[in-house]
Amino acid sequence: MEDNIVELIEGEFVHTIYKSDSYMVSRFDAGDEIITVTGLSFDYEKTQKYLLSGTFVDHPKYGRQFSVATIERLLPSNEKEVVSFLSSKAFPGIGKKAAQKIYDHFGDDTLKILKEDPERIHELDLSLKQQISLSEGLQSLDDPENDTLFYLVSNGFNNNDAHKIFDRFKYDCKEIAADNPFRFYNEIYAISFETVKKFASKIDFPDSEIKYKEAFLLYMLNEYTFNTGNIYVSHDELNDHLNYYGGMNDLDDIIQMALSHEYIFVEDDHIYLMQDYSDELFIAHYLNTLQNDFHIDQNKIQEAISDLETEYGITYDEQQKNAIANFLINEFSIITGGPGTGKTTIIKSMAKIFQTYLPYNNLIVVAPTGRAAKRINEICNVESKTIHSLLRWDKENNVFVFNEENPIMYDAIIIDEFSMVDNSLFASLLRASAQVKKICIIGDNDQLPSIRPGDLLDDIVRSGLFPVTALTSNYRQSEGNEIITLANDIIHNDVDLNRFHQDIHFYDPKTRNLSLIDLIDEDLNNGYTLDDIQILTPMYKGEWGIDNLNLIMQDRYNPSGIGKNEKSVGKYLFREGDKILQLKNRPNDDVYNGDIGTLLEINEEEKYFLIDFSGTFVFYGFDDLQDISLAYAMSVHKAQGSEYQIVYFVINRYNLHMLSKKLIYTAISRARMKLDIIGEQTLLLQGLSRILNKRKTTLLRRLENA
Repeated sequence: MEDNIVELIEGEFVHTIYKSDSYMVSRFDAGDEIITVTGLSFDYEKTQKYLLSGTFVDHPKYGRQFSVATIERLLPSNEKEVVSFLSSKAFPGIGKKAAQKIYDHFGDDTLKILKEDPERIHELDLSLKQQISLSEGLQSLDDPENDTLFYLVSNGFNNNDAHKIFDRFKYDCKEIAADNPFRFYNEIYAISFETVKKFASKIDFPDSEIKYKEAFLLYMLNEYTFNTGNIYVSHDELNDHLNYYGGMNDLDDIIQMALSHEYIFVEDDHIYLMQDYSDELFIAHYLNTLQNDFHIDQNKIQEAISDLETEYGITYDEQQKNAIANFLINEFSIITGGPGTGKTTIIKSMAKIFQTYLPYNNLIVVAPTGRAAKRINEICNVESKTIHSLLRWDKENNVFVFNEENPIMYDAIIIDEFSMVDNSLFASLLRASAQVKKICIIGDNDQLPSIRPGDLLDDIVRSGLFPVTALTSNYRQSEGNEIITLANDIIHNDVDLNRFHQDIHFYDPKTRNLSLIDLIDEDLNNGYTLDDIQILTPMYKGEWGIDNLNLIMQDRYNPSGIGKNEKSVGKYLFREGDKILQLKNRPNDDVYNGDIGTLLEINEEEKYFLIDFSGTFVFYGFDDLQDISLAYAMSVHKAQGSEYQIVYFVINRYNLHMLSKKLIYTAISRARMKLDIIGEQTLLLQGLSRILNKRKTTLLRRLENA
């Protein structure tokens, strides 16, 4: 129950009960009572008085609290406060007698008078030491950083965003806000456009300003490139896109303004975000100038391959031998192939020969996901990391520790799961690779392209500038694996669903009286575990969407119980024992987007979750919980780069518009042993007939014209 009456309260900060990046619970002495204050997270100073505005709220569990809206620091303003303050440790050498003398001379406005006119100190009969102490203490009251942060937080930014803005613009924040607050969005990573828009409204910055329109243009370009994967947009397409939001009559003027600020780049009617343009340009330049300083005799390579065949007890086919040789001979090479074609075996062999013949040179294998990197490390006995971990990503500032000025010390890099790598990440890796002399990229060109803009693997292969080895022999298929057969049939557009009866099963909810839970129960009874099973579906909403399927699975396989803690966060109720999906990279914790773990503990008192990611134990403060989700069901994109013993692929008419040949291929190839497709077969065939448009990029042209 809320009083809904805005009140002003003067109080002295006592202590913090709980603090996160954006939310804080603290105690204030309001004179006649100690109150609990909630709301904006900030670095309060002990014994400092503040003027708080807000409303009282009756919390059902924690009782009466004051929900703060704005904060203002107050100076001592009566005899008792001023004398106490001036005789504190902030003013060494000034005791109560001297403090009283100062107050008697200036009265209640003592601090204000001396701050505004410091020369009036000389009116007082104080020693030189006391004058210096008073002067230095008063100067310390002028804390422009704290004042600036107060200003930002009080007008809607959370504590983390306020510090990002201050780190970028220092003491000019207020002046910049008055001139163009949208620079906070235009020039700082992960500051929300909507947050800045609300901030601008609070400080009465007009949204009719062309500066607002410039930021909105950048926002639209970011949305467009993220949703389409395209690197650029044409003028007409951009205009059509903006017309959906009311249009911009002065679009050309706004484009010129964004150009002058170097936020965008225009080339041949292609409008790029500046970072996307710079990334593509750098990738093309790097690949066209990479020099190979390693020279291994081809006869020795063939001898090394023969030695490995004997050591490993295997026989390489000609494609695999070519892949190994191309890596060892060329500065840049490409290996493509679907699941079961032996890509991991090839990585192991390439690394072994490289280390044997070039023992004083460093090689590393990297991948875009933690699971892929760990698999390589376990199978190939070679150093393997995620790209983010290798470059040491600073999440808060979106920068990598290793870059052009601080390159990585490796001579050769093998990049696995390259179809998932976007332009921005690849450019960042190459910028830090000035010392690298040999690169091999490995991926499956039939899978979905990266989530973020770019179509790297396809562009580089199509350039024809680099040796490509396409692995087509499938060793799992030779063992009778129907999933691999279906994957190959999809690639060759020759799908007959009636062929599959052993590893692949179709269940149409309209004609089969079996629920998804019935099917999963059957697999669990046959010895599989929930870790072996993954539900994939393209949509989040609806009866067959990710959100609802997660709740159904949780209720069935991890129900509430005595002694089992749980906590509501957004759309989910998390419960100890839940299967958890990591949504963002956390390189400092060695946990990455797409990793799956188990929620071991929810601690309300100390405000954390403890999650086990296959032996990596990670603590999450309650302010970090937006980075996780339930993992019983997930999108196909999130599953890319991982494999599961059993996959349930759910399709229906409501997600038909999201189905495509590449999405279906990616989904079914996540399964190793068993694939259950839940939905009408006709919908699957319709989805297979939908070919994604080639993403709009200009890397291919830049490579060919170099």
